[in-house]
Amino acid sequence: MKCYFGGARSPSEFPFLAACFAPDIKEAKRLIWNSGEVAEDCDHEYFEMRVVRSKEHDNLFGRDGRTDAHVIQDAAVLRDMGWMCYCDEHCACCGRATMDGEFPVCEECDSCSE
Repeated sequence: MKCYFGGARSPSEFPFLAACFAPDIKEAKRLIWNSGEVAEDCDHEYFEMRVVRSKEHDNLFGRDGRTDAHVIQDAAVLRDMGWMCYCDEHCACCGRATMDGEFPVCEECDSCSE
């Protein structure tokens, strides 16, 4: 499976709003559009969506336990891809986001447990 990121051609805030693993770009577009994450940012116009290949994250396929084509919902996988939630803190050592508090950083050293 290959990794793809999807978002609006003219994003309102973030360049990508969803990520998926799919065998090809056609399936990736279908999965990302049907997830509902991107449609609102695209004013519900399919042709306003863009999907790009993210080869550097192919190695994360299966880390969430899934072996089928799917939109990525697992916070740990998204975090490893460099994604973040709005207003997230970041680890002082690895730079990864706290994912809305799911992976907190220490108040003293600003580092995550990893």
